[in-house]
Amino acid sequence: VVLDEAATRRLIDEQLRAAGWEVDSTVLTHARGARPQKGKNTAIAEWPTATGPADYVLFVGLQPIAVVEAKRQHKDVSASLEQAKRYSRGFTVAADHLSPGGPWADYRVPFLFATNGRPFLRQLLTKSGIWFLDARRAVNLSRPLEGWYTPAGLVELLRQDLDLAHQQLQTEATGYLGLRDYQL
Repeated sequence: VVLDEAATRRLIDEQLRAAGWEVDSTVLTHARGARPQKGKNTAIAEWPTATGPADYVLFVGLQPIAVVEAKRQHKDVSASLEQAKRYSRGFTVAADHLSPGGPWADYRVPFLFATNGRPFLRQLLTKSGIWFLDARRAVNLSRPLEGWYTPAGLVELLRQDLDLAHQQLQTEATGYLGLRDYQL
């Protein structure tokens, strides 16, 4: 059975809801007046961007934290991240109450997802699961996930500064670690 886009979105809604997001892609849409609110973790469907409407934008409070591209069940998921990239680049802050976190290079929203609602299967690597990209660093690669990040998980990921951590490792004394020469 090949699911149409509406049925696929119902699956994605259930998955996001299970991960702690307030979501209903038929009711919580930008066109119907859904907006981010302080203290709420919301997935708002059909969020307008300069490059077209994003299927979902995930908000932690007033901050846009992720763009989700939803595809029909038989579509290649990993290639769909390109659309999420486009929407992140085209994200605009039209309302004064939003708190943009970026930009990170060209990206206005840091985390990008693409999914077709199917459970992750290694045998169907590019056609299943949830594909994820942390767009804050150009060297980051996309990868499949078996489940959705929770709102708290994305906030924690956003707090991580890998560039600073690598910089600190360069100056950190390592004598107390008892490392071997090849480990240094």
